[in-house]
Amino acid sequence: MFAHFRAPRRQASESGTSELVMFNYRRPVRARLVSLGPGNGKLWLVEMLDAQSGIWIWQEESRDSAAALDCARRLSLLLS
Repeated sequence: MFAHFRAPRRQASESGTSELVMFNYRRPVRARLVSLGPGNGKLWLVEMLDAQSGIWIWQEESRDSAAALDCARRLSLLLS
């Protein structure tokens, strides 16, 4: 089992993205904070890595970081 925590990172772009956490229990899942643009707020996206294609697939979205973290943890525990 592996859970990776790191502080949100700043991107050079105006639409910045920050990663809250990545879980890798049974499947890789991450929660990212995405800026919706000036004055539009931010949204947490929960994504799961598709092993075959190597791309992150959207699973859920939330304005609450605790809800996004819980969702990412639960999804990571699902059987493949």
